[in-house]
Amino acid sequence: MHAASVSALISQLRLIGIDQRGVWRSEEIGESEPLALEDLVEDCEQLRKELGIAKWSVLGHSFGGLLGVRYAGKYPDSVESLILEGPSLDLPKSLQSWLRKAAGLYESLWKSEQANACLTAAEDNRPPLELLHSFFELGQGLGELRMKVYTPNDGNNYTEMQYSSSETEEFGRRSFIHLSKLMEEGRMFDPVLPVLKNLKVAVLLIKGRYDPITCEEQTRSFVENTLNGTLKIYEDCGHLPHFEAPDRFAEDVIQFVTHP
Repeated sequence: MHAASVSALISQLRLIGIDQRGVWRSEEIGESEPLALEDLVEDCEQLRKELGIAKWSVLGHSFGGLLGVRYAGKYPDSVESLILEGPSLDLPKSLQSWLRKAAGLYESLWKSEQANACLTAAEDNRPPLELLHSFFELGQGLGELRMKVYTPNDGNNYTEMQYSSSETEEFGRRSFIHLSKLMEEGRMFDPVLPVLKNLKVAVLLIKGRYDPITCEEQTRSFVENTLNGTLKIYEDCGHLPHFEAPDRFAEDVIQFVTHP
């Protein structure tokens, strides 16, 4: 999370950052060690108990948003409110949306073959795992321009890093093991919009206008089906409003948590 967002949040809230099991600074998962999506949900609840917190507000970004919805659905009595920033509420639809936007970027680079490959992958109803592999392959083809799919500008605002290149490489290796296990299990591809329909807690969705991950179809479903939902669209942002508009993001989160 952007330093400005963190500073503003911790000035008024207790902020607990969770690195999911096996990624970033968490203990590494062995290649033979099992991992399921449900394990990540249980990790959140176990942490709450260990910290002695009766109820907490949960903030999830992107895949963390998907995880947050599942957690709130399973442990509603543990959640005071739920904040979703650029979440994937239906991962296959998010991937299709990303591929369509990537096609436009490839076209702007005069790479029609790759643009057509993106559109084909997005439109031919291929299985979710194949869709994810297309996302990885076609994303790599964009090289350093990949982040332009996520943002309305040139992507330079996503380049700030807190870790060395060797640390980043190691974190990437761990994340690959983590993701491979979740891909093999397959539950990450199940939409969480049906879970949102039954949530009674207050839910805030923060979405950048240019974010391909929370596509328009998911946004409409959120508005139409969430019992106690609030939508805030950041007109000049992409996939990381907390990075692109840190002051506004912190203000909205604090207001929502303290007056849901």
